[in-house]
Amino acid sequence: MRKNYELKVKLHNYDVAKWKADSYIHRFKNKHHFLEVQKDIYYYKVDGKRLKLRIINNEYGHLVYYDRKDSRNKRVSKYFLSDTKNPFELDKILRKFFKVQLVVNKTREIYTVKNLRIHLDRIQAVGIFLEFEIIYKSLGEAKILMKELMKYFNIKRSDLIKDSYSDLILKKKKQKNAINSKTGRV
Repeated sequence: MRKNYELKVKLHNYDVAKWKADSYIHRFKNKHHFLEVQKDIYYYKVDGKRLKLRIINNEYGHLVYYDRKDSRNKRVSKYFLSDTKNPFELDKILRKFFKVQLVVNKTREIYTVKNLRIHLDRIQAVGIFLEFEIIYKSLGEAKILMKELMKYFNIKRSDLIKDSYSDLILKKKKQKNAINSKTGRV
């Protein structure tokens, strides 16, 4: 099982975060920077464990099973990931066994170097976000790198978001439904 040490914050200024990501990653040799259009299909979770199919650029995908406690702090995510060249066919199969909880559409700008992934995400219906994912063998080393990133990007503990994008969208839908039920709108 793979492990990530990760955090997420809501952005107020995408361009500033992009500039910081560019300048941070620039000092490394084997760096990569690319853009993906992602569609995450979340199937109903069981006992806090999640299953999602990520379709990337309508071309290929990853089936991801992960176990992560929702925490406002930086968090550990343990996961299995399986690549697929035919994500639409896989989705049809999965829908025979699981109900779809929700679909998250996003544009993700990705910076990678070594075991670090920096994501600048535009999430349909909820906003713009910055994520750090550190794939680790040593949690101690991952914590040191995360502390460095938080300092460089000027992130405070109070800025951290515990919810996944799917949880943020579900909360927004519940709030909208509550408002509509009070006002009598459908």
